[in-house]
Amino acid sequence: MLITTAVLWLLDWVSTGRLDVREALGIAAWVSAVLGALTVVAHRLDTQRMPVWRQLLALALTAGIASSLTHLAALLLVMALPESFDGPRQTFGATAVVGFFDGDALFGFWALLVELPRRIGAERRLEQERHALRQEAELARIRAALEPHFVLNTLNTIAGLVTEEPREARNLIATLGDLLRDAMQEPRRHRHTVREEVSWLRGFARILESRHVGRLAFEWDVDRSAESCVLPALLLQPLLENAVHHGALLRPDRGRVALRIAHDADRLRCIVEDDGPGFDPGSARPGGRGLDLVRRRIALEAAHASLRVDAKPGRTRVEIVLPKRTA
Repeated sequence: MLITTAVLWLLDWVSTGRLDVREALGIAAWVSAVLGALTVVAHRLDTQRMPVWRQLLALALTAGIASSLTHLAALLLVMALPESFDGPRQTFGATAVVGFFDGDALFGFWALLVELPRRIGAERRLEQERHALRQEAELARIRAALEPHFVLNTLNTIAGLVTEEPREARNLIATLGDLLRDAMQEPRRHRHTVREEVSWLRGFARILESRHVGRLAFEWDVDRSAESCVLPALLLQPLLENAVHHGALLRPDRGRVALRIAHDADRLRCIVEDDGPGFDPGSARPGGRGLDLVRRRIALEAAHASLRVDAKPGRTRVEIVLPKRTA
């Protein structure tokens, strides 16, 4: 504010050839009013959900209105003390119009020097957090496939099937090989299709079913028309893993995990559900880090995304809603 006031005062001095303390005070009051209003409104805007053009329009109107009101207040002061101020008097309408455009000019100056660097810094920090979360999601995928107990237990399961069910043993070897291959590959991109997500999850689930024979069953209800929709890579893997280990497998009898994916005109809806003992969503659940990771990823990846948890004894349901994008 001080820098802006000083610059405008110097410009006024160059144009009029005289230094006037009252002019400086008037400029300071005008700059304070406009920048104060801009700062308040800028911090109240929902930058995640509101389009940029609407944010700019709201700030431009704020600057114009605040400037017009300040100019009108100055005109009233001049009219109340005519002996203290020289020069011609403008009409209220002309003063309001001139004030509005002066405010928009100041808004442009403020946006260039203050708001633009702040937005760039905020976007840089968000991108750094997105990158860190993507790396964490990739590590979670690698841990899921390469975790020693998972691999050893799977190999033991295969060993037990080699003689009795050789075809099933061969299928499991191929599935495990696919998971290990995918885990060792460098991630090609941060998003992929529902078809690719479900394909990886089916392989992961097939091995879990074979390891926990009779104790675990998966249900897949994926709308075929949604398979070309795009979502953050491996977004659902932590949810499926939590549903298995902290839900379905805790039942004394056979547990069930269901994955449902559907879409409408502008939204993609993904639901992971298990029939385990449930938990209190307000308290920490074992493995809750995976849920926090998913929640933060969708908040950063999509402004209008949401995650909702509905947990009670006998059913835990996690629903993710994303803006619909297609490959």
